[in-house]
Amino acid sequence: MQDKDDLFERRLNDYISGMITGEEMAELFSLVRSSELYRLQYDKAAKLHALFHAPVLEREKDESFQRFRERVQGMDGKKKNRFVVWTRIAVAAILLMALTSVVSVYTYQRVTSHDLLCETVVPLGSQARIMLPDSSIVVLNSGSVLKYPVSFGKKERNVYLAGQGYFEVTKDKAKVFQVYAGETKVKVTGTVFNVRAYLDDVQTEVDLIEGGVNVSVGDKNVFLKPNERAIYNRESGSLVRSGYDTSKSAVWTTGKLSFVNASFRDILKEIERKYNVKIHIMSQQIENESFSGTIHTGMTLQEVFNFIDVDKKYRFDNSGNTIILRDR
Repeated sequence: MQDKDDLFERRLNDYISGMITGEEMAELFSLVRSSELYRLQYDKAAKLHALFHAPVLEREKDESFQRFRERVQGMDGKKKNRFVVWTRIAVAAILLMALTSVVSVYTYQRVTSHDLLCETVVPLGSQARIMLPDSSIVVLNSGSVLKYPVSFGKKERNVYLAGQGYFEVTKDKAKVFQVYAGETKVKVTGTVFNVRAYLDDVQTEVDLIEGGVNVSVGDKNVFLKPNERAIYNRESGSLVRSGYDTSKSAVWTTGKLSFVNASFRDILKEIERKYNVKIHIMSQQIENESFSGTIHTGMTLQEVFNFIDVDKKYRFDNSGNTIILRDR
């Protein structure tokens, strides 16, 4: 039993530090599944991991850290030593993010008590890069949620996406990789592709960069080759395939937003997600507006508005996290 406890502690520390492999992650989840105590300990550690990686105000981080220090000081013995290790790892992670200027990441992987799902949540204004147990890579965009069962990779490889995800799937012909995004299913064995399926968008888009995928909705399906896109319209029920420069669909993974003849309304929705603001539109003329260009990493919100509103047609009145767009 002691050996099992020690293994659980090591794997949990590997997870907190971000130095865990896909095989070790599967081992950790196997332990979590075997014990309610392990599940509760994992859940607490995952929340701690999320706390120190959340894009919150510095004051809130300081207060949370101080509360955590007080909690540690109130412990003793081996239990205290474990929490001290987690604290050092969390502080190191914060310093690393500050030194490398990486986009703030908040990933909370939660194992539920009923269906044992691992859940990664990315709040507005952030991005996250995770490795699945089979070593497949997923980059999640702002406002996205990815879930997969703890048994992932044993018999099948199924994930559930709400939002936008860029996938680099490890090849395994014996175990098909499937992405469920609402009514849309993307089926692959090993490939690179982008799925956009936000709940508040009418369309679900699948862009294939490498390999091949089958996209299906009910009894409709299309097979994509590289540089092809599938679009499912939830209102009309149509599923169509077309040619597209799919390399552009992955630009967002670098922190940039790239648009080609996109409607102004759609662009403002993307800005809302990236900058974690709410934009209220009080203008009719934007319905006929479109824009092509790239919003680069590091641009302030005001610089973005100046960039997309080159003709100075609009006013952007700022009130905290709320922006009101009006005609001039």
